[in-house]
Amino acid sequence: MAEAVENNTGGLKAKLTFSDVVIKKIVGVVISDVDGILGLSGNLFTDFADRFRDNGDVTKGVGVEVGTKQVAVDVSVICKYDVNISNVFDQTVEKVKEAIAYMTGLELVEFNMSVDDVMTKEQYLEKYRGKDSDDNKGNS
Repeated sequence: MAEAVENNTGGLKAKLTFSDVVIKKIVGVVISDVDGILGLSGNLFTDFADRFRDNGDVTKGVGVEVGTKQVAVDVSVICKYDVNISNVFDQTVEKVKEAIAYMTGLELVEFNMSVDDVMTKEQYLEKYRGKDSDDNKGNS
């Protein structure tokens, strides 16, 4: 766990900490809503139900380093074919930065995104649908 906030007001000492998995989940959920990213490498998110079926799934493809006031994030993604990946990257950085600051008070100081593949949504669904778990088969 990483320390995020420590207050010493009026003799009361208080400390707020965040587990790495909390930051990973925030990043995973934010990225799942970015238009132009089909999924995190090792993760399938094509609709709301898939993202939250297994809470551990949203963190696959996300690495974080959490300090006392700052956080660094590494993600591996599959982008949608025929989008401006540079614009998708800029949008992703901004959304992740805002979400982390809002939810935790931590500052995003480094964000690295590795694009592992590009494909159409149809190709992505054909390749990955049902590979996360057997629960995904036939469920939408």
